[in-house]
Amino acid sequence: MQFYQSQSRTGFSLVEVLIVLGISVMIFGALFGSVQYTLKIISNSSAKLSALSLVNDRMEYFRSLPYDDVGTISGIPAGTIPQNSTTTLNGIEFNERVLVEYVDDAADGALTATTTDSNGIPADYKRLKIEVSWTINGQSDQIYLISNIVPRSIETTAGGGTVRVNVIDADSTFLSGAEVRLLNDTVSPTVDVTRYSDASGVALFSGAPAGSNYQVFVTAPGYSTDQTYEATTTNPNPITSPFAVLESDISTVTFQIGELSDVELRTLSSITEASTEELFADVSGIASTTDTTTVSANNLVLADTAGVYQTTGKAFIEQVDPVSLERWEKVVVIGDTPVGTSYVTQIYTGTTSNYTLVNNSDLPGNATGFTDTIIDLSSLDVATYPDLTVAITLNTSNTSVTPSIDEVSMYYRTAETIRGNVNIAVNGNKTIGTELDASLIYKTAFSTTTNGSGERTVSNMEFDSYSITNTDGYAVARTCDQLPLSHEAGEVSSVEMVLVGAVTNSLRVTVINGFGGYVPGAEVTLSRTGFSDTQTTDSCGQVFFNSGIVAEVDYDISVSRNGYGTESLNPFDLSGESNTVIILTES
Repeated sequence: MQFYQSQSRTGFSLVEVLIVLGISVMIFGALFGSVQYTLKIISNSSAKLSALSLVNDRMEYFRSLPYDDVGTISGIPAGTIPQNSTTTLNGIEFNERVLVEYVDDAADGALTATTTDSNGIPADYKRLKIEVSWTINGQSDQIYLISNIVPRSIETTAGGGTVRVNVIDADSTFLSGAEVRLLNDTVSPTVDVTRYSDASGVALFSGAPAGSNYQVFVTAPGYSTDQTYEATTTNPNPITSPFAVLESDISTVTFQIGELSDVELRTLSSITEASTEELFADVSGIASTTDTTTVSANNLVLADTAGVYQTTGKAFIEQVDPVSLERWEKVVVIGDTPVGTSYVTQIYTGTTSNYTLVNNSDLPGNATGFTDTIIDLSSLDVATYPDLTVAITLNTSNTSVTPSIDEVSMYYRTAETIRGNVNIAVNGNKTIGTELDASLIYKTAFSTTTNGSGERTVSNMEFDSYSITNTDGYAVARTCDQLPLSHEAGEVSSVEMVLVGAVTNSLRVTVINGFGGYVPGAEVTLSRTGFSDTQTTDSCGQVFFNSGIVAEVDYDISVSRNGYGTESLNPFDLSGESNTVIILTES
């Protein structure tokens, strides 16, 4: 007889234990997260309820005050309420900000930059705003209440005057949202209050205590600052002094601010440029075209059949592919457009087998084409565009006439030599006062130095005209942009200076067109009895004479260029480091 014994094992395997533990962690983790989230919601809700209770209590208290007491300490209107305070409630710290201001109700006419209040009293009633903010669980929040506080009787002129601050931008347009601070520590109660200009560019301070020595500071995020200036030993005669407020009167002041932007400085010792010129002596300079254009009498024109011209045609000039290229500079297109005709210029890269239009984002305006005589290419990246081709599209709506092009020139930089560590003095044209000897005190005046690469970016410069000079004794052989620099609000300006060893006498001539654009390729002749020198303007429209020149008053300067008229300047007094600007008119 055989006996079988059965054995049974109870318990969990290691894998089963790990699975159970994993599931448990997930469940309890989720529960823990839910509990945390619930507690956070409860905590935030409790804080908001506490804030609401606090702001309601404060509003009721302020509304219970006499009308004349509803105001802030050092504010306008003045009162007993702190502008900023801190309160703790239910273990939470709350920051309270209070703003009280007079309201000029439009019902009787509003006092703005262009309109007036019908009865001359802009302090119609008060508006009270209480803002309470707090931070809990790393999260900040805020609530606010606003209430109008109306006097029991009619509006009155008692209690001071009105300060109206007009704020304009660099274009003299009224600017809204500017921060305007009104300050006076010589009146009682003292005044230190901030308002923001409204849609009409006006910040109104009604109920300002009568008195002298009111100061104003105006600015905005990303903008310059304008202000009044107290007389000091460093500014004994300020141009914009503190002003007075008279009882029941309106004091109006205007301040101008503009967007800040950078000025990029660059110093070099030499620049080497090259150019190509197509004068259409024959068709050899045209890389690609159809039978709709041709060359006739040294001009690119529309093709014709028995005197009837094609309505449109496009020609690609030979590709410019420099062996050495530092920077593209300009394209000059000289043409003639009789009535009913036109032409546009576009810039391509590639060859006849694969022309690609330069991206409009890299060269704005290229998609539709340029009608300008001078086209600036300096924004193009030479790594992206190592070669360029000029394409001209001719159009006519009168088939008996054709537009014509007699010159297409391209200018580019092949080499440059850096001059680093140059000391630069920068002086603005805006003044804030005068010294006791009547000499001007400039708002902006400082010194800086270019780095080893000859570069320096001066940040947050306000709109102004700046003289930029080196203080190391070099002569300025070339400068782009033209100096003094007209720095526009919100626009980055670049100044590139070629500095060479100083000589006793020199002359830098800048040639521009009627639109202020630099004219390259112009011949400039400087002459007097026994002396004559002719040079051709570079891509910045400049030439520099520094050899064989003596100080005399009888020099003659003559400038000419294809497509432009000829201009002369004589007699010209040349002495020391001289420079002049000559304007050419397109012919």
